[in-house]
Amino acid sequence: MSDLVLIDAGGTIASLPDAAGVLVGRQGSAGLRDVLAPALREGVTERHAYAGLSEDMDFTDAMHIAALVGEAAAQGARGVVVAHGTDTMEDVAFLVDLFHGGEMPVLFTGAQRAAALPGCDGPANLHDAVCVARTEAARGIGTAIVFGGRILPARSARKLDSSGPEAFGPHGTAIGRVDDHGARLFSTPRRVAPFDPVKPDPSVEIVALGLGSKSALVDALVDGGARGLVIEGFGRGNVPGQILPAIERARAAGVLVGLATHCIEGGIAPAYQSGASLAAMGVIGARDLSARKLRLLLAVALGGGRAADDAARLAQGWLDG
Repeated sequence: MSDLVLIDAGGTIASLPDAAGVLVGRQGSAGLRDVLAPALREGVTERHAYAGLSEDMDFTDAMHIAALVGEAAAQGARGVVVAHGTDTMEDVAFLVDLFHGGEMPVLFTGAQRAAALPGCDGPANLHDAVCVARTEAARGIGTAIVFGGRILPARSARKLDSSGPEAFGPHGTAIGRVDDHGARLFSTPRRVAPFDPVKPDPSVEIVALGLGSKSALVDALVDGGARGLVIEGFGRGNVPGQILPAIERARAAGVLVGLATHCIEGGIAPAYQSGASLAAMGVIGARDLSARKLRLLLAVALGGGRAADDAARLAQGWLDG
């Protein structure tokens, strides 16, 4: 087995401009191993997982990447680097982390500027991710995003800048840095026992709230067959009082409901009336997870047709772990 596996999962780092100069997904492998310096590419095997841009990925595509990571771990690889589109990198990295429990580090990276553009950042990010994967201190960190010189755990990493080279943060959650002197790890993130591989339930949806939001969207999603909902509320997990009856109807219908905040930091707590009411209904609090990541946790917990009550226990157990 090669000591490192490089998974080409499409995205900007593998994209090409069309006749109008618009970036589109590449057909087939991007040959990213050849981007690495000769000394760095030794012992690296490239696997092609996905051709296209990451906004078009679905759970089947993401689980294919997770399966390749699992194969690499089973075959004794030292580490895995996943070159991925930035739009859904945080989603797929977190999903992989839910299933990965070994010592082998899994590092996601990519680019904000395509290879055809001046100042492309993909080669530097790819170089950094491979360096981290080969660093002994990276053993046991689980899944992380390496981007713009920072190493961020999958649980907390979020895309904060749509175009700049330091796309991911929050910077305060970084567990290490990479520069011309190599990779330095400051800490090891807390890890939770992984889930058994299962295809996530695709019927979990996010309801993002704004000023004066009403209950129509919650009712429509439940009527449309959603088995899970994540409410992205305000502040510490507060919601307009007028949507509480709709959430209570969803819970009565057997829908698994979670609650997150739109805020980048601080998490949620039942500190105000609406948040306390939701907690009393059995709504699962996201703690520090973003709405997108709580959605993935609930989708995995509901995977395989698992009943909502069983899924709630699994999701809560993971959050408490």
